[in-house]
Amino acid sequence: MTRTALLMLAAAFVAVPVQAVTIANPASDQLARLTVLQRKGALRGALLDSGLPCERVEKAAIQGPWKNMIMWRARCSPDPRHDYAVFVGPDASIQARYCAEARELKLPICRPFSDKPPARITVAKTASPR
Repeated sequence: MTRTALLMLAAAFVAVPVQAVTIANPASDQLARLTVLQRKGALRGALLDSGLPCERVEKAAIQGPWKNMIMWRARCSPDPRHDYAVFVGPDASIQARYCAEARELKLPICRPFSDKPPARITVAKTASPR
């Protein structure tokens, strides 16, 4: 390839616009539409089905996208060590892990719970060249 062709190719990639898109995840959307009590119950059921202990979900919140899943947080009581990352797949599959193990497993770190309502979930995606 000639130098001019390489420069034109590089310029084409730099000129590709970046736009925000919403991740399609009907299972997570359905979880978000539940009442707080129903959502806590659904997350508790997912944790128990995953073999993790959870007497009662004290706090639950959406954290954001990760790969093709949406990450939720759930903190169970009475033991504060029972703080979980719950990954909801678009096919309603669930994967749950202890937040304390996130770094070791190379998963997103669990952020602190907030009293503010969650922001709309978007990720950057490059538009396909025309």
